Amino acid sequence: MIPGGATPRRRLRRALGTALLLAVLVWSLLTAAFAARDYVVYHGFPSPMRLVFGDEVRVPRWRPVARLANAMRGPARVGLQVGHLEAVEQPDELAELRYSTGAHWDGVDEVEVNLAIVTALADRLRERGLVVDVLPATVPPRYRADLLLSVHVDANPNEERSGYKSSHFVPPRNPHELLLKLHLDRAVLGGTGLADDDRNVTGNMMQYYGFNHWRYRHAAHPRTPAVLVELGYLSNARDRELLASPDALAAALEAGVVGYLRELGRL
Repeated sequence: MIPGGATPRRRLRRALGTALLLAVLVWSLLTAAFAARDYVVYHGFPSPMRLVFGDEVRVPRWRPVARLANAMRGPARVGLQVGHLEAVEQPDELAELRYSTGAHWDGVDEVEVNLAIVTALADRLRERGLVVDVLPATVPPRYRADLLLSVHVDANPNEERSGYKSSHFVPPRNPHELLLKLHLDRAVLGGTGLADDDRNVTGNMMQYYGFNHWRYRHAAHPRTPAVLVELGYLSNARDRELLASPDALAAALEAGVVGYLRELGRL
């Protein structure tokens, strides 16, 4: 022992502890800065942080840590909810939705189209080695996965209305939901020819029951990023042609899901 002072081993432990605390502090500050930037961008507030961080949603990560986490967590898990499927079996807390059977147009039921798209998408994702859960209208209590995608199509008395729209819960339940929506929107709008119908996003989409873990037990876990997509209108002739080819829509959704998982280092 060195007289009047700490041993070299103790000094080394102190130095390592100090370095670890500083690293955690820097990481926390960066995460807080990104979260604050994404909040003001999402809500449209002007902010000098845009000049520093840009307009892209970023999630800080370190590749070696991501690889280690993936090895521990196993293959990525994706939940695909077929909108309105088996709605009559909703639990008591969602009893008012037992008659929510989805859109209908000219003899075509929305749920049939939703199921065809989800089936094609599930096949594509399983071929990539992902674990896929195909879910009905009832979400398992506190469902956990790398992401949850709720698939729907729409209809409207105005047969001119067409296009794609999407929404996560508002306010977002976790920062990854913004990134998931970004990848899905880019893939679908860029890969299908559907118009952007964002102006017709509804309150029911932004407060979707399957994502509302504050109110319902049968909802996605708050750490499970979740997005609802509306893939066109059965009532529009042009959209209906695309909806008759579910694999084309599945391919676009696959690109969005895979892009998101790759950015997070899960693929």
